Amino acid sequence: MEKRQLKEVFFSLKGVEKYVFMIFTFHSRKSYCFFLFLVLVVLGCGKKEQREMKNNSKPIIGLITDFSSKDPYVAQMKGVIFSLDPDARVIDLNHEIDPFNLTEAAFIVDQSSREFPPGSIFIAVIDPGVGTDRKAILWESKAHKFYIGPDNGIFSLVMDREGITNVWILDKPEMWKSKEPSSTFHGRDVFSPIAAFLSKGGKPQNVGSKISKDNLHFLSFSPASIIGQNISAQVLYVDHYGNIITNIPWGLAPWIKEGNLVRVQIGKITLAAPCVRTYSELPLGKIGVLYNSSGYLEIASNQGSAAKLFKVQSGASLLIHP
Repeated sequence: MEKRQLKEVFFSLKGVEKYVFMIFTFHSRKSYCFFLFLVLVVLGCGKKEQREMKNNSKPIIGLITDFSSKDPYVAQMKGVIFSLDPDARVIDLNHEIDPFNLTEAAFIVDQSSREFPPGSIFIAVIDPGVGTDRKAILWESKAHKFYIGPDNGIFSLVMDREGITNVWILDKPEMWKSKEPSSTFHGRDVFSPIAAFLSKGGKPQNVGSKISKDNLHFLSFSPASIIGQNISAQVLYVDHYGNIITNIPWGLAPWIKEGNLVRVQIGKITLAAPCVRTYSELPLGKIGVLYNSSGYLEIASNQGSAAKLFKVQSGASLLIHP
């Protein structure tokens, strides 16, 4: 290789690469081609790693809906997001919420978002009022997570747990998929474009007008309370196994502890239930109560469905008697 060519190659390199180039060049001209090949490989790998690091640094977009996996609606939301941000990191959190069940939705949104890192973005679409004058909102929690969806109460529990920093109403049509969105599918036409905008580094204050958290809609969750010798509570959720998750937090009643026997009353049905630590401590098909991984009192049946025995759904009231 001519001196002029060596000089051009030398000045095209940066940092340590120049010094390594000099060593190989002065040591053996024959080894230069191999060295240059290695340099190009390293630089190519570096660019690939930079792209991967860039993608991994992007926030996660989590989807929560009552759309199920049968219909095309989830796919359409993803299509909009990827069209606007091909490098978006989109994951499915839950699409099997009972249709229009806001109580169940509030529980799922709260529980599903707990373990995600700051900066995460959640789209929640359980929206029986779509197309009406209900507000479409983006809000930021004190945990620096972002939530997008209808202002119908589905964020009640997570707002209470994480706290609210800022709220914006999505009133800028230029940020939507279309200035005239479908009156039946804001998940695709309004919420998804906003998530993609945030994923690309957009500022939340650019998506709409800031509003006070006092103007938000909250579901009427009655906190569990002790009335005389009893606990009055509410069913937050019935899981896939038929376990009944209540809003009774750990420590509310000291007499709910391992080894004690309580009575669970839901509607006209009252059943005795031992307090246990694990499901397997119960005889097969028998009812018991225990504190679950979220710290709530759960009414369960060992390899059976407590919900079927009590004929209960989320939102129902219940009493626990000592």
